[in-house]
Amino acid sequence: MVEFPLLGGGSARDGLQVDRLEVCWMCSGDLACMVDAAPNMSITDVRSQVLERTGVPVEQQRLFCEGSELLHQADFMHVGICGKPTIQLVRCNSDPRNTNRAYFRENLKLPEGPVGNFCHVKKIGAAIYGEVGMYRWAQPNDNSDVVDVAVKCISVQKARQTLEKDTNEWTAHQSAQNIPSPEDAYAEIGVLQYLSKQPDLPEYLLKLLAAFIDDSKIWLVMEMADGGELLDAVLSQKVTHGPQTKQYLWQTLKAVQYLHAHCIGHRDISLENLLLKAGTIRLVDFGNAVQSHSSTGQELRYFLTVGKDTYRAPECIVPRRSRIAVTVPEKASAGDIIMTRESGGLFQVRLPQGATRGQLCQAQVWGYAVQPADIFSCGVCFFCMSYGSGPWINAQLNDDFFAFVYTNGDNGLKDLLRHWGKPLLEDEETNTTWSVKAMFRGGGSMKAMELLLHMIRVDPLARPAAASCLGSSWFKDLEEASHQSVEML
Repeated sequence: MVEFPLLGGGSARDGLQVDRLEVCWMCSGDLACMVDAAPNMSITDVRSQVLERTGVPVEQQRLFCEGSELLHQADFMHVGICGKPTIQLVRCNSDPRNTNRAYFRENLKLPEGPVGNFCHVKKIGAAIYGEVGMYRWAQPNDNSDVVDVAVKCISVQKARQTLEKDTNEWTAHQSAQNIPSPEDAYAEIGVLQYLSKQPDLPEYLLKLLAAFIDDSKIWLVMEMADGGELLDAVLSQKVTHGPQTKQYLWQTLKAVQYLHAHCIGHRDISLENLLLKAGTIRLVDFGNAVQSHSSTGQELRYFLTVGKDTYRAPECIVPRRSRIAVTVPEKASAGDIIMTRESGGLFQVRLPQGATRGQLCQAQVWGYAVQPADIFSCGVCFFCMSYGSGPWINAQLNDDFFAFVYTNGDNGLKDLLRHWGKPLLEDEETNTTWSVKAMFRGGGSMKAMELLLHMIRVDPLARPAAASCLGSSWFKDLEEASHQSVEML
């Protein structure tokens, strides 16, 4: 039974108590309409009322509650159990596979000539389109002392090569022609410039200080993270298990939560792209970043294989086909997005209209969503920090370790750790069954091991959002300390 608390304005109709349920636009929060909610009503009834009162066709409606999309009647049965229910409405009338990798280039502004004076100190590392160096920087019109900064110098000629590629990953993937480069220098600059203007930018995202063109090179002037890569700290066993691992993961998730709130998917989260500055994390390298949701809130789908093998989510290797034959699972319905496997690969497909449970159908290859992929990468980073190495070489079925985890689920990873003689992340195993829906609503008492298991779930629909990860009781002390720090400001 659907549990609807009385919102006010309830009435009796046909002998049943009818309550009023708010439906708000997700992006603005404005009220879209009120629908009548009665016990045992179906999600189809709600969609019909939304159509009648807003004019949004049923096929264009996407309904959410407490961060979870209402796709099935089973999802709808949980509406209202957390208090006053509000349903969020997103109108989607475009194919989510039609994406634009050039979206963040719109923020790009590169003046000619140096911004201030620079003195080269040393080379820090190499970049795909140039190199990164440490400089002493005297800002223009600034009487303060010079500061140490990191400068990424990018060849304008090489960066412009990305402008010649198809910006729609779906069409490029299908045609196997004009495929975008894994790194888009101009999109990275656009993301960095956008983030640098945000007044509430968390310290866990490396901040861009200036950007300009000089001598056929693009200069990206960023804050200096003198602690180096987190990977080096892990390999040299400088990261202590427990409190320090928890702190670094919490900081990483804070950075990811902020990106996702701004509809930015990173797509290359790794220990190599987590730098340290004064003992805190700095997430860097936005060359693979894309828009995660459209302006209407529609989740976008991508097809390019990016990132590093060990950290990459399994669904991010997409077969170059438009459709594939699948048997509809017993609990699935037409329009559902499900994981399937073929030739050792795991990927997502969308079931067509008319799909029948237990029957074969031609499903659409559906690419992947970037936010769940980011969470998977964070989970692998969590594992690496905890155990000093990755759980597998790549998250594909041709990798024996990943195949073992895939076959045995949560117990697979635990058994793998036991086989390696490594302890679980908690002193004692817990038999607590964690509800994914409860996790999405931020409830429960998820501990370290449960958190890890859910972050690296094979099915992206079963992974928690960054905000839900941060709601784990394991992070309670850090969350409380963070809130107290904000209140003191």
